[in-house]
Amino acid sequence: MKLKTITKILGGALMLLVLTAVPVRAEATDAELTNESDYTDVNTWENMAAADVQTCANIRTAPSVEAERTGVLGSGRAAEVLGEENGWTKIRSGEVEGYIRSDLLVFSSEAYELYSAKYDTGEELQTATPIAEHLGQSQQTAAAAVSAEELDLLAAIIQCEAGGESREGKVAVGAVVLNRVRSSSFPNTITDVVYQSGQFSPVASGILSGVLASGARSDCYEAARDALNGQNPVGDSLYFNSGYGRGIQIGNQHFY
Repeated sequence: MKLKTITKILGGALMLLVLTAVPVRAEATDAELTNESDYTDVNTWENMAAADVQTCANIRTAPSVEAERTGVLGSGRAAEVLGEENGWTKIRSGEVEGYIRSDLLVFSSEAYELYSAKYDTGEELQTATPIAEHLGQSQQTAAAAVSAEELDLLAAIIQCEAGGESREGKVAVGAVVLNRVRSSSFPNTITDVVYQSGQFSPVASGILSGVLASGARSDCYEAARDALNGQNPVGDSLYFNSGYGRGIQIGNQHFY
């Protein structure tokens, strides 16, 4: 009996020693992920994404282009991936949480490569900008880039051509106008582009002058500022039409 007792005691002690020798890997907390991780290590990016866009990607409150924006993720900036739903990725980045179209992101090692090409991985992680802060920046940039009259005109033509479209559709029309300004095939100011003969039907019909007289809606001004700030969902498109066509479709319009 004494021998059995001693054996049990020694066996228990040996098992305790083995268990304490095995390292325990704790789950990373949110604080560890956002503040303490080593972003120079590609393994840290296993569950992260970066914005693969020229300027910034919209972060929305729900997986839909109709949903309100809660922030923007600037080009190359990083986010933690929380899930995926119908072509949208749910992310958390800094103070902002929401959904981004998955085709505007790269993930894991690709995210690491994109981020490290733009930012110093050894410094504070570059994350999303809350929408209120972003809109303030957009307004300052837009005001510096064009006159008040041209901002009025851009907002008005957006309302005329895309007043019933989504935010993205409105920005897309503004982007086409600005693409024309930059193109050698069109005039080089917003005013001359909009009033170029035979280009925008609301000019000839008098609808544009009516909108200018009463003032465009606030959502169209916001879309104009976003376009001026570089948001561009249609690439180099110089034309658009409604209901049919080729190229990029946004709502009821095609951009090409």
